[in-house]
Amino acid sequence: MDRFLTIDSKKGGNGDIWMRLVGFYAVADLLPGFKLRICIPSYFGTLAEFAFGDKLIIVTDNSCKSDLEYTNLGIRHLYKDLLKGKRFISPYQRSVIHDKKKKAFKDYVNTWIFNAADQLGIVQIPAARWISVYQGYLDIIGIKKLRHISYDDFTDQVEKNHPRLVEKFLTPVPASKDLNIPEDLHEHIVIFPNGTGRQFVPLWWAKKHMPDAYYAFFANDNYAETFKNAGLKTIRFFRSEDIVRLAQEARWTISTDSFPSHLLQTAMNKCTILVTGTLKGRIVSPAFKGKVVDADAICHPCLHLARDLHPLCAAGHSECINWHMHTYTSNILKSVYELAGHS
Repeated sequence: MDRFLTIDSKKGGNGDIWMRLVGFYAVADLLPGFKLRICIPSYFGTLAEFAFGDKLIIVTDNSCKSDLEYTNLGIRHLYKDLLKGKRFISPYQRSVIHDKKKKAFKDYVNTWIFNAADQLGIVQIPAARWISVYQGYLDIIGIKKLRHISYDDFTDQVEKNHPRLVEKFLTPVPASKDLNIPEDLHEHIVIFPNGTGRQFVPLWWAKKHMPDAYYAFFANDNYAETFKNAGLKTIRFFRSEDIVRLAQEARWTISTDSFPSHLLQTAMNKCTILVTGTLKGRIVSPAFKGKVVDADAICHPCLHLARDLHPLCAAGHSECINWHMHTYTSNILKSVYELAGHS
């Protein structure tokens, strides 16, 4: 008899949510006795159904009660819901503490508390030894019912699924009616340069090294105006489907290690992913066959700090210092010229 497992995966960054879907898609093959219902934000529904709907039940409303819910909150913020019987998955607690350069006493206390909560099954967390692996595995391995899945079996299945997913995305994804796709985009590189942290491409770097590329921004991203006013070519997109559609039409695609990179890793291989602050192994799919430019900064990896709240990173910089590293820039340009057919 099939067993249903319903997971509320609406919490977290967009990239986190997408990597979980990649993870659960692999689990669906590894554990065919489970029927996986994954609750996600409504704006993901169309694309998630397109990519993963053949093996996962995608839910975008509140029509079903979840068995577990992802959270990034501490125990003191969860205790009222815990007393009501709700159960949580917390993959972030370990990774945040792991990435700190200096650990405080409260970090060790929190680790002990979460270990106890995991033993009780009320807040489930992944084992510390998986902290540096692909997050699509890290996020699902905390779930007790899935904990027996080995990383080797998981990565093998992700690699088996990858050609199937890429083939799906050979079909043009329906774009927003307001998306303006430049007629000459097939001759150019499209770059997704932004992110909520310090991974954004600085304007000076774009002008100096890739002035002929198209720079794609979410519709309400004010950073786009800075690029446009500097004479760079910009594109506004409106939905997650637009990210994939622009990449499908472009000669080559570059993305910082932000949300667009996760969609692109699933959809295609004609792409370069730029790693800035995050561990490469944590955010790059083991099945991705495109190019990856790893961070070159001595302070890498670093904590993700939203730049609208923190004007400086933990090392005291307003922009990631990778952009000032000769090797980092050289590797970006090399990936484009070698693989996109530039002379």
